[in-house]
Amino acid sequence: MLINCAILLVFLLAANANAFSWNKVGCFTRSSTGCTPFSLDATMPRVDEKYFSDPMVNPSLVNDYNISGDAGSRITLTRYLNDMVIKAGSDDLQSIRDLESIILSIQMACKTISNLVNRAGISNSSPNALSAGAISRSSLQDDPRSNSQIRLDLISTTVLQNALRFTGKLRMITPVNLLTGNEAGEDESEDDVEKCKRIESVTDDKPSEHQPGVIIASGLDDSKYVACLDPLDGSGNADAGICTATIFGIFENDENQPIDEIELQKSVLQPGKNLRAAGYCLYSSATILIFSIGDGVHGFTLDSQLGEFVLTHPNVRIPKLGNIYSCNEANSEGWTDSLKNYLKALKTGKNKSGEKYTSRYVGSMVGDIHRTLMYGGVFLYPSDTDTHPNGNLQLLYKSIPLGYLVEQAGGKSLTSKRQPLLSVRPKKIHERAPCFFGSPDNIKELKNFL
Repeated sequence: MLINCAILLVFLLAANANAFSWNKVGCFTRSSTGCTPFSLDATMPRVDEKYFSDPMVNPSLVNDYNISGDAGSRITLTRYLNDMVIKAGSDDLQSIRDLESIILSIQMACKTISNLVNRAGISNSSPNALSAGAISRSSLQDDPRSNSQIRLDLISTTVLQNALRFTGKLRMITPVNLLTGNEAGEDESEDDVEKCKRIESVTDDKPSEHQPGVIIASGLDDSKYVACLDPLDGSGNADAGICTATIFGIFENDENQPIDEIELQKSVLQPGKNLRAAGYCLYSSATILIFSIGDGVHGFTLDSQLGEFVLTHPNVRIPKLGNIYSCNEANSEGWTDSLKNYLKALKTGKNKSGEKYTSRYVGSMVGDIHRTLMYGGVFLYPSDTDTHPNGNLQLLYKSIPLGYLVEQAGGKSLTSKRQPLLSVRPKKIHERAPCFFGSPDNIKELKNFL
């Protein structure tokens, strides 16, 4: 019986041998049905040309931005930025080239960080990774989650710094709690101590011991840009498979080139309305780079097979009204009565839309903001009288870049006393402030309760 079955199987395969073929990219196709098998030319095309039109690509965007190539072809980040340079006028050409260089270096670092995050639960970096002295070995704890967070933070910071240095156009500032570079127990010189005191004058609370701190980068030579980056927001969530992200904001420094680190830190203390570009790279089920250079918000997804970011979310627009609210209600006992009334209105349907809202809260800020951009609604992290009297999210390198993106996508952002978030000038690097982001109609209704 088995022999008969085997003979029959061989016969069927032989009879259909001409009906099936493997194409050059490993796809199994049936050619006898009249369908033409997909095949590549003998010479591999450019990366951009591998992507053909689908519903995620908006051909009108290609025309609007005068991007070269077929209207239906999907666009890589490199190609997008190159066309941005081509369109630039002669007066802005060098400035745009510098901006292109910074964004490309960030995306290069994000590819590496994405791999690190995806493998966080598989490979644990050796404690020798901390040997640079940036974080003392005494800060390592018995808690595996804390140690994983320390290592991810440090490695992400190092990767991003190296990528920015590679441009040859930027210099780095050592994060506040990494200035002396001394191991625990080593003596600090008087100059180091004085330097710390001076830098603390433009910071709020020091970053927690596990957090290597933000990166501040300033342009060299004729470059006039200054950038502030959070290498890995939400790193404590990585081992749980919850999304993490890199956040960045790029300003223009109109004054003379700052000389020392104090001046460099002061040069980045600008309101969000002065941003030249901002964005985040979300490490989740996909790695998505969302950014804006002042012409709307565009999203590029990392193709892991090609190692390239490709345009998948052109001209992102936040819905005018959403039915999702996102906040940490564990802090609600310390909120004002008016804010509690607002949430009650959302949950009971006694609001302008007449619809009961859904609550969604990841606990990773960029993940919640990304969902709000895609689906609409409102994200809020207000101050509370118990543990966060000034709010809990850092203004300069978290709230301002994300607020800029929300507004570029057609949304609104606020801080305390109904003040527009992007009009606030941070006084210190780690200053915290209440923040509210969301769809325009949602924020308009929220203002009535603040």
